[in-house]
Amino acid sequence: MDDEPERTKRWEGGYERTWEVLKEDESGSLKATIEDILFKAKRKRIFEHHGQVRLGMMRHLYVVVDGSRTMEDQDLKPNRLTCTLKLLEYFVEEYFDQNPISQIGIIVTKSKRAEKLTELSGNPRKHTTALKKAVDLTCHGEPSLYNSLNLAMQTLKHMPGHTSREVLIIFSSLTTCDPSNIYDLIKCLKAVKIRVSVIGLSAEVRVCTVLARETGGTYHVILDESHYKELLMHHISPPPASSSSECSLIRMGFPQHTIASLSDQDAKPSFSMA
Repeated sequence: MDDEPERTKRWEGGYERTWEVLKEDESGSLKATIEDILFKAKRKRIFEHHGQVRLGMMRHLYVVVDGSRTMEDQDLKPNRLTCTLKLLEYFVEEYFDQNPISQIGIIVTKSKRAEKLTELSGNPRKHTTALKKAVDLTCHGEPSLYNSLNLAMQTLKHMPGHTSREVLIIFSSLTTCDPSNIYDLIKCLKAVKIRVSVIGLSAEVRVCTVLARETGGTYHVILDESHYKELLMHHISPPPASSSSECSLIRMGFPQHTIASLSDQDAKPSFSMA
């Protein structure tokens, strides 16, 4: 009997030396390497951009903002909360510019609770005003992904089937304090076709990875403020519509102006109603 080929054990293999990806330039800065990583990521997204696919015209999006104590960290200037609110103001304006008949709402989660900052609305001024006032928000406690998603789902599940139902979470904390099993809620979100995407401000969190994967969303962790803005702008264009989404054809009529011949004695005047 031939000996089985010798297999290398996982622990016998070499380490993935991920730190070698970062290289210092002549001045000892890592800025050039980070810019190169951002450029390659942007290039990859452009190539992966969906071509001739059906996009949803009407979108219903809830943006969930982490209001926990981690939003006071100053790795983004002047802190994570202020930077996030400024970027969201720009995001709201661009969102309605590209999606004029869509709606957006904002939810804030902190102290293990979630509350609506604004209801679903198609008025951009209403949202930008609320975001400007939120600068004085006190950040404390832990966020709750469960309460935030459940609050958004209670509204989105009643939206028509031909519209997209989306949630975008700005997640700063590395923990979430939930009153029940969030994996059961993820199954409910998937059942009612709510797509959840996450932008992380700290590091990758497993529950966010599962959440985005199961609902068909995306999950990215920012590198710096410019990368943060780029990830937000990625959610401005509508996602591809599901092949199972409801759709209906609307009969359109275009009146024509017909000129009768002069010899036709029974001709009636024709009017264009356009």
